[in-house]
Amino acid sequence: ALIALFVLFLPRLAAVAAAYVLAVFTHFQLNRRWVFDGARTPAGAQFRRYVLVVAVCWGCTVGVTALALAGLTDNVFLARAAAIPPATVLSFLLMRGFVFRAAKPSDEA
Repeated sequence: ALIALFVLFLPRLAAVAAAYVLAVFTHFQLNRRWVFDGARTPAGAQFRRYVLVVAVCWGCTVGVTALALAGLTDNVFLARAAAIPPATVLSFLLMRGFVFRAAKPSDEA
């Protein structure tokens, strides 16, 4: 829906890029404030770790998709679907334990 709105005002690829950037920022903010309660920690360091985790999860998605295409199926959609569970679990664990980890008591003083 957001891409459709942007397409009214921007070229198609620019609309996709703008929607993607907005989606990444929204995902970060929602996870920071609601899912992992990370709002008590400075956002700058969290966002840098978040970008790193997004890159790692993208690599996981590409890697699992490539493995599935090499050994399980010729269907790219099925191969991509096979990558969703491991990338989702990896993302959650890294978000909880690395990006939005709770501050240690010694860090709060």
